[in-house]
Amino acid sequence: MTLRARLITAFTVLVLVVIALVGAVAIRSTRAVLIDQIEDRIRTASASDIFPAVEQDQGQAGRTLAVLVFNLRGEVVRSLPSGLPGRLDPLPGLATLAEQPAPLGEMFTVAAVSGGSDYRAVMVRGRGGRTYVIAHTLQDVARAEIALTRRLLTGGLLVLVAGAGAVWLTVRRGLHPVDDMIGTAEAIAAGDLSRRIPEADPGSELGRLGSSINDMLSSIEEAFAAETRANTRLKQFVADASHELRTPLAAIAGYTQLVAMGALDDPQAKERALNRIQSETSRMARLVDDLMLLARLDLADDGVGQQLVFHRVDLVEVVRDAVADHHAIDDDHRVEVEGPGSVTVSGDPERLMQVVSNLLANLRAHTPQRTSAAIRLVEAGDGVSLEYLDQGPGFPVDSLDKLFDRFHRADPSRSRSSGGSGLGLAIVAAIVRAHGGTISAGNHGGAGARVVITLPR
Repeated sequence: MTLRARLITAFTVLVLVVIALVGAVAIRSTRAVLIDQIEDRIRTASASDIFPAVEQDQGQAGRTLAVLVFNLRGEVVRSLPSGLPGRLDPLPGLATLAEQPAPLGEMFTVAAVSGGSDYRAVMVRGRGGRTYVIAHTLQDVARAEIALTRRLLTGGLLVLVAGAGAVWLTVRRGLHPVDDMIGTAEAIAAGDLSRRIPEADPGSELGRLGSSINDMLSSIEEAFAAETRANTRLKQFVADASHELRTPLAAIAGYTQLVAMGALDDPQAKERALNRIQSETSRMARLVDDLMLLARLDLADDGVGQQLVFHRVDLVEVVRDAVADHHAIDDDHRVEVEGPGSVTVSGDPERLMQVVSNLLANLRAHTPQRTSAAIRLVEAGDGVSLEYLDQGPGFPVDSLDKLFDRFHRADPSRSRSSGGSGLGLAIVAAIVRAHGGTISAGNHGGAGARVVITLPR
């Protein structure tokens, strides 16, 4: 049985019980009131001087009240039935005083003869030692009870039908959010994690429940999305790593096989082979380090782990150190630092150093000799802007939307052996995102690369 059916059934049973109790109390109270009125009439009649009228078979008492007269031996010597002429009521079923049900002056109930209605009666002592039983039929009381019972049944049925209808409508409206929850749960079970429960009255229990379930579903969807992103990145990592490592591994395997087979008799050829093996091994190690760094940054970006150690860092000092290292490697590409004397941000100094170093590595690898560049630092509200500008050929226009993709090379003519791995700008973008910053790249003035990085303070 559904919850809706159980609620309506419970209400119906409750209303039936209430109607039965109210009806029983109403009928009992009405009977008591009517009997009290009848007893008042009997007492009034018994207190009045009705005995001469009874002896002569006269008076109004013979019409509304039944009277039995007993002699000293307890036998009925006269009986006057109640009722109208032609429609007299059956007499009370009291033949002798030996059947006396109550003491003198106390009210009692006695059945009528011939299966008629009961009587309410009292026994009093009259003249000459005679005993009188004055009785009033309870026929009107029975009729009133029947009429009241019918009215209660009719009214109760109407109340029951109207109440059940109102409860059905109320339950249907109140449980509508439950139907929405069931539909949403079925859709989610089918794989649609974007489904949400429609908003209900936030002040109701079902409204609060729906809101809590929506919050839970959002968390679950975010968790699944994070897991999907992590799996996608893992697959991409494996594919990229296997693709990029295939070339140096093939070169190492080829040179090793030549040396092992003795195909290189010339000492200089052997030396060149060993140098190539060492070079490819070093390049492969750098590639693995870059891939591992990106994997760790991906974990930090998905909230799986904290891979950065944040401190208060003077960004100007980090930039100047990176530029000094660059000049020590290649003094032909001059770089100027512009901006305030000190700007502090919250970040990992080692990774921020790597951001600037990778930008300068691109300067050395992708611009002609004696190409100059500048790094500008600007404080802007709650953040710091780091702008890299060089005077080289700039980024190819058709590759601007792929600059931060992994293993993307802006210059297709550069091979894996002569160029980088294509991870430099991808690492820069990943580190910036891990710091809560943003990065964009393009060209300025029709020539020269421009990279703008913003970091929160």
